Amino acid sequence: MLIPWGFLAEDSEEARNLVENLLEVAASDPLIMSEIMRGILHEDPCIKMQAASMVEKVTRVRPLFLTPYRRVLLNEFSMINHPEVRRQVAVLYSRVMWDAWEMKQVVVLLSQWIETQEDEDSVKGSIESLHKLAMQKEWILPILRECLGKIAKHENPSISSLAIEILRCT
Repeated sequence: MLIPWGFLAEDSEEARNLVENLLEVAASDPLIMSEIMRGILHEDPCIKMQAASMVEKVTRVRPLFLTPYRRVLLNEFSMINHPEVRRQVAVLYSRVMWDAWEMKQVVVLLSQWIETQEDEDSVKGSIESLHKLAMQKEWILPILRECLGKIAKHENPSISSLAIEILRCT
């Protein structure tokens, strides 16, 4: 099935209704999910954002749908520089069951995003994912603390307060 991305990127009532219908279908059909995942790599930034938002929403209830895309998340999605897309993608990393090698790659990636990103939501999403992964694997906790320590004095008060809050809890 080809998703009419051009139509979905429009700001219209019909497009919003179609997105809602696609979300329902994608939550039960991995083939639709595959089409939506491809949308994140589309050349049009609006389509990328729409697809990333859809994947994030579907995987809230169906995180296992990300399992076939572990390599895509590690390779292609890790190179996404568009802040609006990256903020959606960052939270996906905590929804996947990674093997040991992949987990190390994810931790490095999220740590880099935390330390180098200026976009508040991308940093927060990366912190959230790294924190969730640290709650699963104890070896990640020192890395999380180190990252949070570095950004606890971030110029953005929202980011620094989140870092301090999580540091207190860990």
